[in-house]
Amino acid sequence: MTSGDKMETVLEDSDIEHLLVQFPDIDGVSRSKQIDADYARDKWKDGFSMNMLLLAVSSMTDVPEGTGYGEELNFADGVVIPDPETFEPVPWCENTARVICDFEFRGEPAGAYTRGVLQRVLAKARDELGASFGVGNELEFHLLEEIDGGYEPVTDHPHECVTHHTERVRTFYDKVKNWSEALGIPVQSIEHEYGAGQFEVLFDHAPPLEAADRAFTFREVVKEAAAAEGWKATFMAKPMTDSSASGYHLHLSAFDGSENLFADDNRLSQTGEAFVGGLLEHSDALTALGCPTLNGYKRFTPGSFSPFTQSWGYNNRTAAVRVPESSPTRVENRISGAAANPYLVLAGTLAAGLHGVRAGLDPGEPVSGDAQGQRPALARSPEVALRSLEADDELVAALGEEFVHAFTTVKRHELNLFNDHVSDWEQRYLEVL
Repeated sequence: MTSGDKMETVLEDSDIEHLLVQFPDIDGVSRSKQIDADYARDKWKDGFSMNMLLLAVSSMTDVPEGTGYGEELNFADGVVIPDPETFEPVPWCENTARVICDFEFRGEPAGAYTRGVLQRVLAKARDELGASFGVGNELEFHLLEEIDGGYEPVTDHPHECVTHHTERVRTFYDKVKNWSEALGIPVQSIEHEYGAGQFEVLFDHAPPLEAADRAFTFREVVKEAAAAEGWKATFMAKPMTDSSASGYHLHLSAFDGSENLFADDNRLSQTGEAFVGGLLEHSDALTALGCPTLNGYKRFTPGSFSPFTQSWGYNNRTAAVRVPESSPTRVENRISGAAANPYLVLAGTLAAGLHGVRAGLDPGEPVSGDAQGQRPALARSPEVALRSLEADDELVAALGEEFVHAFTTVKRHELNLFNDHVSDWEQRYLEVL
């Protein structure tokens, strides 16, 4: 029985009454439409209409001009076509299932659809390297509760892995684990991170597209589990001035059969070093993808375990690219904040690394100790990162000009809104100027 046959059977024979057809927008935010189960069973192969604008809006659903997805298309609809491999009943929503979709316009993949961007990069990566890839995700987030009209962390001590801090979140842990597994996401571990109310989850390695789908889905799991406890979960990189920053760390390995292409006696092979060289060569463009909001750049502070420089090292958590000294030998991209779109982080990592392999790029010597000051700094502002992405011919070619144009247009729209806003911090000048 194919996955499509299975989906049709479940929709016909179970108590499922509704199907959520989901897709990630340009920021990786889940967008969806609820379809009657009987109608979905009969029509899913043809797909369902969806506003093309939704592919190029901000996370706040602002509609920037000039993305190529609005007036330029006469505000037309596209079509979302379910990928039945992702079909699962929704564990927190009675009589409802969900499926992640691909997005087409007039019979062709939509160029700015981020899941499609990853699929295109993956196809090229397999052809070039002749390898299968394993991807592991680490995601950090904060749990907050509303108190006196504001938000405070649900645990008030910044201590990592202290056992009694987990007792208050025990039922939350249970929901996250059970709901994740029901959606096909094996959770390897969950722990209290260093920051107050901050947590980290590790997932089992998976094939690339499945790993990105899991990260996309897991955010929804966490938000729903938090809401069930009366809390709010956020993957915002730095939700409060004094909070620890949350990152999204991507682990990548490459195999030709049983041969680890990145390994040479538990150190990086020549191929692995060239892959790292590609990540460093394109690190500013990758920062644009990994830090989709202005808030994301607040992670890059000296003295933190967030990367600050274009650096790599063995087991070095201060470097932008870390090579864990454990089996299997793999590369960890630590640039991205937790709010990043997982499809774009993975697509950018693969595209940059493969250029490094093609060109035989030398990453230089690995750094030891604190990487700050040992290498050039990463892009510290969105404008610098966006310009780097636009000027990066290799990444533009890999990700697609249509996507890069839409992405940078949306990001600049958000940046302009921020620059026009007078913040509470600036209001301090009222009394003295």
